[in-house]
Formats: sequence, structure tokens, C-alpha cells
Amino acid sequence: MRIIWRAVLCAAVYAASIAAASGAEEDPAARLRHARSLRCTYQSSVGTWVRSGHRTVEEDKDNGVATYDNINLAKGTARIIANVGASDLKAWLARDGSLWLVESTPLGYEVITTVFPMYVEGSHDELVVLESRHSLAGFIALGQTSYGTCKIWE
Repeated sequence: MRIIWRAVLCAAVYAASIAAASGAEEDPAARLRHARSLRCTYQSSVGTWVRSGHRTVEEDKDNGVATYDNINLAKGTARIIANVGASDLKAWLARDGSLWLVESTPLGYEVITTVFPMYVEGSHDELVVLESRHSLAGFIALGQTSYGTCKIWE
């Protein structure tokens, strides 16, 4: 009787572990936590321009694509490869499971990219991404936020 009980218990534990593993594959936070490479496509951006003290807001279709590669959360590093070149990034996960990637540009500005553990409506493989940047050139200040989607490559 003990042998049957142990066999039933082992089968139950095995079935539960398979169910948990398959659920983790669908869980966007778990998938993002284990991602080593992302391919992100930006669809739109909104910019707040301040020209000589006068503010305007402009929406723009953004068709940029970026690859975030070599994501290593243990080291806190990643790399971006985009249309204007490549750069090293700081990388970490927030408590809510969001992946934060920060680039320090050659001009000293920060570009902040956040990939959220949230699927785009109607998708089970595209995650929501927002990217923000601020810059100043002469008498023009710009704050810009871009929206897009990311797919996990690895």
C-alpha cells in the first residue's frame, strides 16, 4: 500500500510541476525575467517641445527598431543595437517585474526604456515598451516618450 501511495504522490508532484512550468512560459513576468535578447518596434511617440519658452506637443509615427541584447541581470548590463549604432546599457528588474534599461548618451543625456510584463492587447508574445528621453539644444528643450512592442528573441 505504501508503494502505491508513493507512486500516486510522485505522479501528483510531477503533474503539478509540469503545470507550473507551462504556466510560467505564458507568464509575461517570468518570460521577461529570463529574456537575454529583445527585438522592439516603436510605433508612435509624443514629444513636448519647448522653443524659447513656448511649449508645443506633437505626435509622431515612430518606426524605429532596436535590439536589446546580452541582457545580464546578475551583472546589471545589456547592449542596444539600433539604426544609429550600438551602446552599453544598465539593466535591472523592478519589483513589479518590469525590465529597465538605461543608456547614457555621448552628450550626457539618459534614455530610459521600460519593458513591462504585460502583453499587448490580443497578443501572447508581444510585450509593451515605453522609452523616454529629454534633451536640450540651444533654446530648444525636448521631452519625448515612444510606445512600442517587444518580442523575446532568446
